[in-house]
Amino acid sequence: MDASRKQREPVAFKSLAELKRFIRPGVELKTVSHANHADMVGLTRVVTTVQTVGFYSKIKDQPEHPFSTCNHGKGFYTDFGKAGNYIFDGTTIKVKDTRKQDRGVIYELEFYDREQNMEETMMDRKMVNFIKEQYPPGTRIRLNAMDDPYAPILPGTEGEVDFVDDEGQIFMKWNNGRTLPLAPGKDSFTVLPPKLTSLKLYMPLTADLYERNEYGEFDDSSTLLEGSELRGYQDQIMAALVKNRMPEETERGLMHWYDEADSVNRKVHSAVFAVEVRDRQLWGVAECRVAGELLDTELETLKEYLTGQASDGWGEGFEQREISVDDGGELYVHLWNSDEWNIQTEQELFAPKLAEGLPELCFSTLPGTGELICIKRGVSGYYPSDWNTNDPAHNREIADYNNERLGVTQEQRLAMECGSMHGWGVPGADPKTYEQNGMKMGGMTLG
Repeated sequence: MDASRKQREPVAFKSLAELKRFIRPGVELKTVSHANHADMVGLTRVVTTVQTVGFYSKIKDQPEHPFSTCNHGKGFYTDFGKAGNYIFDGTTIKVKDTRKQDRGVIYELEFYDREQNMEETMMDRKMVNFIKEQYPPGTRIRLNAMDDPYAPILPGTEGEVDFVDDEGQIFMKWNNGRTLPLAPGKDSFTVLPPKLTSLKLYMPLTADLYERNEYGEFDDSSTLLEGSELRGYQDQIMAALVKNRMPEETERGLMHWYDEADSVNRKVHSAVFAVEVRDRQLWGVAECRVAGELLDTELETLKEYLTGQASDGWGEGFEQREISVDDGGELYVHLWNSDEWNIQTEQELFAPKLAEGLPELCFSTLPGTGELICIKRGVSGYYPSDWNTNDPAHNREIADYNNERLGVTQEQRLAMECGSMHGWGVPGADPKTYEQNGMKMGGMTLG
C-alpha cells in the first residue's frame, strides 16, 4: 500500500517527560474532546514552535484559520503545565482543568508522528549530523537572543555545549546553572574561541662552552655543560631563543610549521621553546597553549613533532648560533641530544614518584614538642591533628592506636615521615628501607 494512504496510528505515552521529548516541529495532534472549544474537536494541528513550557501549533493546511493566525501569527498556544495535570490513557492524553475545584478533564489529545518522505528524512539526518560536527561537546557559546517568551536565558549568558540530540537541539551547560537547549535557526548565539590552557613539555638541556685562552683566542675544544651547570646562563639562553623566532611564528610559534590537518593542529594553538629552572637544573621547555584536553594519542603526536623540531628542525638551526656569555665566551645550546633524551610533561617528570605500599594517611608526633600530627601521602610537611593533647606521651599513644586501626605498619610510618620531610623520591620514603627488627613506634625521629 502507498505510504501516503497508510492509516496513521496515534502514539502512546506514559509520562509528561516522554511527551515533551516527542513534541517537535512537524508533529501532528488532534483534539478528541474539549470542554471550552468544541470547534477544535476533530481538527488536525501541526506543531510549529516548541519551547520549554509549551508549544505553538496551526491547523493543518489551513493557514488562514483563526487558530492558525492567533497569537500574532504564531498559532494556538498549549501550555505544558505540571505532570500532575495529565492522565495518560494509552494513546489518549487527558488534561485536567486546574481552574475548577473538581479538576475534571478539560480536553483530550492524540499525537501523531510527523509525516516525512525518504528525501526529507535524509535531509534531516544530514542537518543533524552537520550540527553535531559544528558544535561538539565543550564548544563555548555566548547567547545573543532566545526565542522563548516565558523563560529565556538572558542575552550575554555564556556556557558550553553538553550534547546535540537527534533533533538537532543543542543542549547546554549554562554558566548560570540552567540547561535550556538552543534551537539553531531560531535562537541567536555566537561561538566563542576555546579557552586556552598551558601545557609544558620538558627536555634535558646541554651546551658546549667555548672559552678564550690567554691569548684571547677560542680554544679548539669545548666544555660540555648540563642542566645544573647552565642555570647561570638562563637569561642569555632565553634571550637567544626569543631572538631566533621567525616572523611567521608570531601567532602560533612552532605550530606554524605543523602541516597535518588533524585534531592536534586544531587543539594546540601555539608552541614555543623556552628554558626554566626546576629541581636546580635548567630545562628546555616547549610551552604550549592548548584548547581543551589532549587525548593520549594526541599528546604522543605532539611530543613526536616537537622532538623533530628540537633535533632536526628549529633546534638544529638554533644550536649553530653562538650565544655570547660573560668573560667573552660563546655558548652553543642543544635542545636535543642522543644520550637518553626524552620529552615529558610536568606531571611525568616532576610529580613525586611514590613507593609502593604507602598508606593514604598516618599519624605521628613532632620531635621536641610531642604534638600529634597527620601525614598525607605525597604531601610535603604535616597537618596538626584535632586530637592533639598537651601530653606528648598520650599523643604517641594516640598515634600508635590510630595507625594500628588504619593498618599502618611501623615501616610505613617511618617512610611517610621521611617522605614528608625530605621528599617522596628519596630511598627513605620507601617502606622496604625499614624492613628490620627492633623498630620503635611513635614519633618522628629522622633529622
